[in-house]
Amino acid sequence: MLACAYGVIKAGSIWYPINLLAAAVYAQSLKLGPAQLNSFHADGFAIALILHALVSTLVGLLYGAMLPMFARRPIVLGGLIAPALWSGLLYTMLGLLNPMLASRIDWIWFMASQIAFGIVAGLVVIRHSRMPTRENLSFALRAGIEAPGIIPPQESGEKRP
Repeated sequence: MLACAYGVIKAGSIWYPINLLAAAVYAQSLKLGPAQLNSFHADGFAIALILHALVSTLVGLLYGAMLPMFARRPIVLGGLIAPALWSGLLYTMLGLLNPMLASRIDWIWFMASQIAFGIVAGLVVIRHSRMPTRENLSFALRAGIEAPGIIPPQESGEKRP
């Protein structure tokens, strides 16, 4: 939503950021002039849609696995630290791999989009209840070793096999 807002506010067209996203993998989009980047192109839209869905899913999975590990401050990690790392990495890599595309990206708006995505991911993590995992159990319990005093007795009074 922020990228589309950027397109409307800065470039005057919702299609500008969509065509730029397609240009990341589709060379034909890079050949378009500034006026043509502001218009709808079905092939660019399809590529941008697939690329956005793929990248959002992968980053969402990464955040879903990473943010609960830092349970005290998931918004700080997702909303500040990770976007700064991703954006810095993309800025340097894109400057080397595709300088023309890098010159057309407004990096302030790009960072704002990354920060918004990370804050939303952090809020999702905060709102969900923590699930107990076996990682905090002792090695003996995880390995299934019967150790007196470690394993709590069953409530029915029966002995464990």
